[in-house]
Amino acid sequence: MTVTVRILAEDFRLQCSAGDQRRIEDLAKALEARVAAEGEATDLRKLILAALALMDEAQTTGAALVRARGEIERLNDMIAEGNIDAAEGVSLPQDQSRVRAQRAGLA
Repeated sequence: MTVTVRILAEDFRLQCSAGDQRRIEDLAKALEARVAAEGEATDLRKLILAALALMDEAQTTGAALVRARGEIERLNDMIAEGNIDAAEGVSLPQDQSRVRAQRAGLA
C-alpha cells in the first residue's frame, strides 16, 4: 500500500502495510506541525531542529523507562522477600521499618 504525506509543502509517497497508513499520516502531520513551529528558518534547518528535538524526547523517554523498570524490579524483589519471610513466619522489626519507609516514599 502507498500513502502520500505532505511535509514542508512537498508530497512524499511512502510504501507501508495496510494497517500502518493512518499511523504514518498521523506521524507526518505531527512532524509537519513540529517543523512549522520552528519559525522563519530554511526548510532544511526547520527539519533538522525538529528531528533533534524529537530525538531528545525519545532519549529522555527511553531513560525514564529504564529507571521505571529498575524501580519495578526493586519493588518486585521487596515483595518476593516479604512473601518468603511471611511464608517462613519471619517478622523482623528492621524489615517492617524498611517496608514502612518504602510505602511512605511511594505515597
